Amino acid sequence: MKNQTNKKNVHAMNRREFLTTGVTAIGAFTVIPNHVFAAKKMGMVAPSDKIRLVHIGCGTQGLSELNALLKAPAIEIVGVADPNRESYDYVHWSENGLRSHLRKLINEPAWKEGAKGIPGGRNIMKEIVETYYRKNRPEYKKSIAAVEDYRELLDKMKDVDAVKIMSPDHLHAYQAVDCLKRGKHVIMHKPLGNKLTEAMKVVDIAASSALSTHMMAYNASGSGNIGLIKKWVDAGAIGRLKEIHNWSNRPVWPQYPEIPADKPPVPDGFNWSLWLGPAEMRDYHPHYTHALFRGWYEFGAGAIADMGYYSLLPVFDAFKLDTAISVSTRFSRVVGLKNNVPSTVVNNYSYPLAAAYRFEVPYKNGSGKILLQWHDGGMKPQTPEGYEGDDLPIEGMMFVGDKGAIVSGFLRENPKIVGAQASLYANIEATLPANPYEEQADGTERWLQGWIDGCRGKGKGFGAFENAKEVNETFNLGSVSLMSNGKKLEYNPKTRTITNDEAANKLLTRNIRQGWEI
Repeated sequence: MKNQTNKKNVHAMNRREFLTTGVTAIGAFTVIPNHVFAAKKMGMVAPSDKIRLVHIGCGTQGLSELNALLKAPAIEIVGVADPNRESYDYVHWSENGLRSHLRKLINEPAWKEGAKGIPGGRNIMKEIVETYYRKNRPEYKKSIAAVEDYRELLDKMKDVDAVKIMSPDHLHAYQAVDCLKRGKHVIMHKPLGNKLTEAMKVVDIAASSALSTHMMAYNASGSGNIGLIKKWVDAGAIGRLKEIHNWSNRPVWPQYPEIPADKPPVPDGFNWSLWLGPAEMRDYHPHYTHALFRGWYEFGAGAIADMGYYSLLPVFDAFKLDTAISVSTRFSRVVGLKNNVPSTVVNNYSYPLAAAYRFEVPYKNGSGKILLQWHDGGMKPQTPEGYEGDDLPIEGMMFVGDKGAIVSGFLRENPKIVGAQASLYANIEATLPANPYEEQADGTERWLQGWIDGCRGKGKGFGAFENAKEVNETFNLGSVSLMSNGKKLEYNPKTRTITNDEAANKLLTRNIRQGWEI
C-alpha cells in the first residue's frame, strides 16, 4: 500500500512540474497511447495535461465570463467556492441579460424559467459548469465540488493548479496572496487590492514568482489605438504633453452616504462572516453585497477602479508612466435636513456621487512629469479649443499638450487631433493591437492562451500582476485622498508611504480581522 501511495505522489509531482516548467523527459522507448494522438487531432487535451482550476466567486461577473474558461480545452474547472449558496437577488446591468447568456451557453432555452430575479451563487455556477461539460466534453462523467470557503477545496484537492478570483474587491489581495503562496497560477479581476499596502503585497509576491498571473482588465488593451495616439504625441501633433484626462459616467450603482440603520436578517445559505473576510465585523445589509460593494471604502475601490484600469493601463504602458507622487481630489457632497435645517451629511464610509482626481505622475525615465486627471459621476474636463461639437462625450479620454489636444473614446477608440494642425499628421498610421478575445483554432481566447502558456513555463503574459503595479498604486492613493477630505497628499513610491499626513498614511491599509493577515 505504501508503494502505491508513493507512485501516486510521484505522478502528481511530475504533472505539476510539467505545468510549471513545460519540461518533460521522454525516454527513447516510450510508447505513447493512440488515444493521446486522437485527442490532439480533435483539439482535445489529455487529462494529465489539463490545468485544474478552482473558481473563487460565483456572482454575476464570474458567471458572465465562464464561457472563456469552459471553451478552453486545456482548462478543467474542478471546484467552485462562494459564501452564497444560491439566490436570485443579485444586481446586474440587465434584468434578463445574464439568464439569457447562460441559457445560450448551456443550450437550454428554458433554464430557470420559473425563477424570479437575477441568479448567482456557487450552486448556480456548479450547475452551469457541469451541464456545459457533459454536453461538450464526451469524456466528462464527474461532478465538481461546491463549497463556501475556497480554502477548504485547496486544502483537500492537492492537484489543483490554478484559481480564478472573482470575489468583491476587499477580498482580492488576501485570496491572491494565499493562492500564490500555495503555488497556484491566478487569474483575477481588478483591482489587485482596494488598499494600497495589500495590493503591493500581491505585486511583490507575483513579481518574485514564476507563477502565471493575469489581471482581466488588461484585455481592454486591445480596444482603441493607443499606438496611434503615442505616434502623434511623439511627432509633435499637440506639442509637449502636459495632461491626460479620462472621464466616466460611473458610478452606475446606488451610492449610500450613510451606514444602514436597519438590521435585516442574513439570508439563508449566505455566510456573512466569510463574505466580510478581512473587514471588521458589522451587521449584514444588502446595501453592502453583490455589485453594491464598489461604493464603500471598506469593500470597493470606487468608479476609478471599476473602469480606470481598462482605459489607463495601456496609457501607462505606452508613455512609460510611473506611480503618482501626489494626489488631490474634489467631490460632490450630500445635503440633508436636520431639525429642518440644511446640513451636509458627514460621510466617512462611501465614495461620493461624483469625484475628480488630480495625480502628478512622473515618467519612469526621469524626464519629467504630467498631470493625470480622472473625472466620474458626470464630471468632465474643459472642452478644448477647436473641438467639433457642443460638448465632450459622456465618457472619453483627452491628451492635452501646449499646442493642442487629442480626444478619443473612453477606451482610446477613434482618436482625433483637435485644431488646425490635424491635417499635418493625417499620414501617420499605427497598427491596431491584436484582439485579446480572438478565439484560437481550439476555441481558446488569445488572452487566456497567453496565461495557459505561462502555466506551462513559457514565460509570463502581458497581463501579469506586476505590470499593473503603477496603476494600482496610483488609484489606491486616490482613494486615500477622498477619505482625507480631498487633501493633497505627497507619496514616496520607494518607501510606499504618504509623507505629509500621518493620518492619511494609516489609511493605506485596513484594520485586519484576526485570521486574515497576509
